[in-house]
Amino acid sequence: MEPPVQPHETDCCNSGCNPCILDVYETQLKKYSEYLRKIDNSEGRGVEIINSINPTVYTVFKLIDRKRVSNTTFLLKFEYADAKDKTPNCLNYKSGQYFLLKAKDCNGEFTRAYTPIPVQNDGGLVFTILIRLYDWGRMSKLLKRLQIGHKTSWRGPYGDFSITYDYKHLFFIAQGTGIAPIFSVIDEIVRDEDCECFIKLFYCCRDCEDILLREELYKLGGYWNFSYEVFLGTTTNLVKKYNETVHETKLNFLNIKNHIDGKTGKLQAVICGSDNFSNNIKSLVEKCGVESTHIYVF
Repeated sequence: MEPPVQPHETDCCNSGCNPCILDVYETQLKKYSEYLRKIDNSEGRGVEIINSINPTVYTVFKLIDRKRVSNTTFLLKFEYADAKDKTPNCLNYKSGQYFLLKAKDCNGEFTRAYTPIPVQNDGGLVFTILIRLYDWGRMSKLLKRLQIGHKTSWRGPYGDFSITYDYKHLFFIAQGTGIAPIFSVIDEIVRDEDCECFIKLFYCCRDCEDILLREELYKLGGYWNFSYEVFLGTTTNLVKKYNETVHETKLNFLNIKNHIDGKTGKLQAVICGSDNFSNNIKSLVEKCGVESTHIYVF
């Protein structure tokens, strides 16, 4: 473990980043101090692990691929392109964690959070994000102009979600691009041969085109312990796949209750979407008897 690099006070952009780079440094400093207390003098002399991304220092990654997945949503792939004293040999982060992207426009510097997702053939110092670009979005305007080879500044990873097999049932509820961290977590769980949990995903989308990572979810449906259902706001041009459950209606309390009944105490609910969506769904899950300590909201 490397000591954290102390940021300069001017590194704080005063735009309300969560987490702030100054707060992150204090947290990382405590972790490093604890690491030094625990490590034995005879240990830690093997190959040094140098992560290519750091929670207290921005690292340069260049855009190497852009793939459209819907009218407004893209997969953007980035590769390490920094010049540091020590060359990194890994890109380490936990499933569900996110990175912060820093940008600058006429109003100053600002950041946005994005979750890297597992993509086949992504290796080395490369990560991929799923992003929806809005016409009015501050970061969207800049990313729309981003060309292959252009460089960007990232720091991370952040996020305190940890996969646990203390529950027999894992119940995920996602909305729109909120599928990114949830897909990342589910992908890791189903590939763990020691996992004996039953995994259920309710995915809420505006329409059929808005079912993001649809092919990837369909493939995960081949695992014995994972199933998913899609709930649509509108059903224009609806095309269902074989054995795919797509409801031509929005998710409601009865859908949630029917799945949770008989599982309280043995179920963990994980939610990701807009603040309004997450708060509403959390209330419905609690109404079904699930304690708040068994609910995690990204």
